[in-house]
Amino acid sequence: MEELTIKCGKVSDNFETLKSMCIGKSEELKKQLDLSNQSVTVAFWTEDFPELICVGNFKKDEKGETIYDLDFSQSTL
Repeated sequence: MEELTIKCGKVSDNFETLKSMCIGKSEELKKQLDLSNQSVTVAFWTEDFPELICVGNFKKDEKGETIYDLDFSQSTL
């Protein structure tokens, strides 16, 4: 399993804004990732002071489409 780190937003942004940014970045990543034989875990961190926003898991479904889920329960904000 591959792991990536994405930085977006600032600690001062409200959580809904950060959540929206993570979803937007995930939609972009979904189109770019090559998931031929693996899944990818992505940690989303704030750009300024590093705080974990969420962790995303990207994989292929049974139709071969890239899907993801975002887990905000691990956030350190």
